[in-house]
Amino acid sequence: MIVRRAALDDAPAIAAVHVQAWQAAYKGIVPDAFLDALRVEERTTRWRQNLAEGASTVCVAESPEGVVGWASVGACRDADATATTGELWAIYVAPGRWRHGVGRAMWAWGQSHLEQAGFTSAVVWVLEENRSARRFYATVGFVPAPDATKMVEIGGVSLPEVRLRAPRIRAARS
Repeated sequence: MIVRRAALDDAPAIAAVHVQAWQAAYKGIVPDAFLDALRVEERTTRWRQNLAEGASTVCVAESPEGVVGWASVGACRDADATATTGELWAIYVAPGRWRHGVGRAMWAWGQSHLEQAGFTSAVVWVLEENRSARRFYATVGFVPAPDATKMVEIGGVSLPEVRLRAPRIRAARS
C-alpha cells in the first residue's frame, strides 16, 4: 500500500470510499434515510470540485485493488485556533480495510504534511457517538480538548461533535 497526494482522477474512488465508510461507520448514529440516500455520483462531483479548489490537502491510500482510503488535512478551521494549529479535516477507510493500518499510514502522511506546513499541533472533530473513530484517534495520539463540543446537523438531526487534539505533531521519520 502506498499513500500519495490525491489527483483529480481519484475523485470517483474517493467518493466510493466516502459513501461506503459513512454508511458503515455512521449506521445507528446518523439517520438511515440519510445514509441510504448517499450516492457515489453526487460525491464524485463534490470531490472533483474539492480537489480542484485545494482548500485542504488530500491523500489517498492505494493498494493493488485501488484506493482504499483518503484523508484531508489543512489549517484548523476553528475560530479559536492558533496559527500553528492544523486540522485533520477527515479520514475515511473502506470498511473491508478497517484495522489494517490504512488509517495510521494516512495520518502519518497527514502529520508530515502539517509539520512541513509549519503546524505544531492538530485537532480533529468527531461525532461523539462514533466510539470506533474515537478509539482510533486515541491510539494515534489525540486526546479530548476541554470544553470543545458543537452540534452539527446531519440528515435533519442535531448530533454532538467533540474536538480532539494532538498536542504535538509527530511526523513519521524514514
